[in-house]
Amino acid sequence: MKRAVASVLAALVLWFAGRALVRALASDETKIRRLVESMADGFDRTRMDPILKGLDRGFVDETSGATRQDLREALAYLFFTAKDETTKAFPYRAKVEIGSVTVRRPSAECAAEVRFVDLRGGKGTPAWQIGVRLELARGDDGWKIVKSKYETRSGRMLR
Repeated sequence: MKRAVASVLAALVLWFAGRALVRALASDETKIRRLVESMADGFDRTRMDPILKGLDRGFVDETSGATRQDLREALAYLFFTAKDETTKAFPYRAKVEIGSVTVRRPSAECAAEVRFVDLRGGKGTPAWQIGVRLELARGDDGWKIVKSKYETRSGRMLR
């Protein structure tokens, strides 16, 4: 019995160590792609931490002038007020298509298309589509978005 438990624990330790090693050895481009995808996943799950984790403390959106704090407040409002009347769930999902990532250490640029879909009524209605350009900087705690710029392709900003 003890040997079986020890074997399971050893396998778990090896799995976590292997996963950490793979993540540590990933290219900067892969790390940036994971960061952006994690932020979109945080939006889908109405979790603020993955979104804010990707933004530098001095983040500014050049299109709207919004800061990290402004974005946090807008998302908190959206997460608490936007509800599907039928399911009472958060009605929006973000679909991100990362077009290009250019790394020039310690900075990088990323271009993406983001589509916000409204799921109310069991439909996947396009709500807002934007083209985004991100400027990132690498610090002690990894890659962070320092500036963004967006252009509305269709629809309107979520409210």
